[in-house]
Amino acid sequence: MELKEIREHLDRLDNIIVLLLAERLSLISHVANYKLKNNISRYQPDQEKEILFKKGEIGKKYNLRKEYIEDIFKRIIEESHILEKKIMAKEAVTLTKPV
Repeated sequence: MELKEIREHLDRLDNIIVLLLAERLSLISHVANYKLKNNISRYQPDQEKEILFKKGEIGKKYNLRKEYIEDIFKRIIEESHILEKKIMAKEAVTLTKPV
């Protein structure tokens, strides 16, 4: 395989990763609304630790360093927190407005 072909393949994979990240983030509004409706705390450190552990273990099965996978998911989770916080703050204001 030529370098150009390898780079094109990498580019296709990168595009898929971006699409998957966007799809994942699109689900955060559902999570935020569920938490609001069910009076669940926005930040759940035990859930975050479990996600990082599980993803690190999956990565190890594919010969990826656990730290590499955990770093990636920490950033993904951080972005989810940012969006979730915005959504929950906005929805909380909407829910408390007098009719």
